[in-house]
Amino acid sequence: MKKELHKPQVDAFSEKEIQKICDAIKQKDEWYYYFFMFALETGMRRNEILALTWHDVDLWKKREITVPDPKQPRIRSPRFKKIPIDESLLGLVLNLTSPSRWVFQKTGKRMLGGTVTLFFKELSRELRIQINSRRMRKTYVTRLFKKINPSCREDWKKLQKIMGHKDISTTKSYFQRNMKYKIPHH
Repeated sequence: MKKELHKPQVDAFSEKEIQKICDAIKQKDEWYYYFFMFALETGMRRNEILALTWHDVDLWKKREITVPDPKQPRIRSPRFKKIPIDESLLGLVLNLTSPSRWVFQKTGKRMLGGTVTLFFKELSRELRIQINSRRMRKTYVTRLFKKINPSCREDWKKLQKIMGHKDISTTKSYFQRNMKYKIPHH
């Protein structure tokens, strides 16, 4: 019988942890502050963020970000997940504008995933706070869930669209599994 690997449950960052992390990052390198906050605001994975180009960001017409496929960063499809740009995300993105094609870049060149991972591993050890992509995404979905507070089908459809799921049952299942949310039966 094959043993099933179990990923340990992770918690969302508390507001106190976020503040401590942000303060430490700003002392070291402000670029990583924008990366960290962007991850918390979008729920995007590290490689998705690093593959993001200005072509994927529509600040004015649709006000959305098209999440790129990091394995094929030059290919775009209308089926790709879209993330709405609210006021706080807009402020972050406007601080990142540059002549480079990459949104997250230093000196015009795209940052490498290993460099980003190493920075956050060192920061984790220094602050004694677990900082990783899974925890950033957990914080994002926790905030998103609290913001929308689904109570009807339309709310769940909104969550489904933002999460990029194919149907509502996947979205509900995700929140039941990952957030221990109990869905009331009608």
